[in-house]
Amino acid sequence: MVAMLDSLKSLVLKAFNVPLSSPMALDVFGVPASGSGLYVDALAALRVPAVAAGVKLISEAVATLDAHLVRETSTGRETIAPTDHPAARVLERPVPWLGESEWKRQIVADALLWGDGLALVNRVRGEPRELPRIDPRSCNIIVDMVTGEPSYTVALQQGGSETFTYKDVVHLRGQTLDGAKGLGLVSLGAEAIGLALVLEGHATRLFSRGARPGGVLEMPTKIHPDVMSRLRESFAQVYQGTHNSGKTAILEQGVKFTPLQLSSVDAQFLELRKFQTLEIARLLNIPAVLLNDLEHATLNNSAALAQLFLDRTISPILELFEDALERTLLTDEERDGGYCIEFCTNNFVRVDLDKRFAALKTGIESGVLTLNEARQREGLPPVEGGDKPMRSVQVLPLDAASAPQPQTTEPTL
Repeated sequence: MVAMLDSLKSLVLKAFNVPLSSPMALDVFGVPASGSGLYVDALAALRVPAVAAGVKLISEAVATLDAHLVRETSTGRETIAPTDHPAARVLERPVPWLGESEWKRQIVADALLWGDGLALVNRVRGEPRELPRIDPRSCNIIVDMVTGEPSYTVALQQGGSETFTYKDVVHLRGQTLDGAKGLGLVSLGAEAIGLALVLEGHATRLFSRGARPGGVLEMPTKIHPDVMSRLRESFAQVYQGTHNSGKTAILEQGVKFTPLQLSSVDAQFLELRKFQTLEIARLLNIPAVLLNDLEHATLNNSAALAQLFLDRTISPILELFEDALERTLLTDEERDGGYCIEFCTNNFVRVDLDKRFAALKTGIESGVLTLNEARQREGLPPVEGGDKPMRSVQVLPLDAASAPQPQTTEPTL
């Protein structure tokens, strides 16, 4: 398989008249070079802490949300149990070797990094049974120029390839230019991620190899090369490395010590690194506070930030994910019959206990929620008589308070 891919690369590069050793060779195969000169792939992107934290935050947030098969009926919405429909079963357990949350996390992470989160629908007698992940790097997506339908050609591990239709592949697509292949952080964020990697590398080299005490040594006269070599070796041995940084230099024979000052570039280095965190937050479309940039965080904006994160970042991904699952797991007749797939987002709208119970109380008293619906949102079992809507009557005429109340007669046993 590896030999076949190498041969294919050589043929493509030869067709483009690009030497295999040229940096342009990586561009041909989808690894864009940033202005920093670094080539950004998924592993390089995840080496930036802000990117790793953002991808982890979004993918794990989606992974915590349960996907349900729902049917719209004349009496309301009904959640289909996994025992009653094959699509509901595969949503509960996409593949035997992974949990539901881990599977969703991987698909969303692929969509964020590569632009395409892919899974193949394995069917038995026409019913979906498994959704194994497809590595985006092994899949070639082609759109028919006449019909606009995409097809997916997947390289097989044992050699060769197989082509699937759009009804056989769950495709969570990122932003796209051609309607076929999505664009992820590897493509859209190459410049911002490359600059962050350069800053990380500069900091590493500065503090791991920089021999910088508090100043410089100036010799009053010319010294012998042997003495200079000895001074250089002893200087590096005593002052080089982070564990020796800032040690006091011992002078002799008229040697003068001149303190060093930080340049403007050094002084702005930390600001540049902070700005790159903000730039990557923009790239991921998430509030910078959620990347632990707590400069503008307050005690009162946590619920608002969670709602903003749900509305601006998670909800668009969920909509695309739901469409991709419905397109492959449900038939046209089922979709026309009111079946749909939805993610439950109750975890995102949970606030503190007092506010949550006050909202539920208002919903029950206004008749918007029944008692059992409110209990279901809190994960509590239903109670008898809790399915009947109620409303609170608290406003009475002024003379109602003084009006005699009807007497009740106790039953005689």
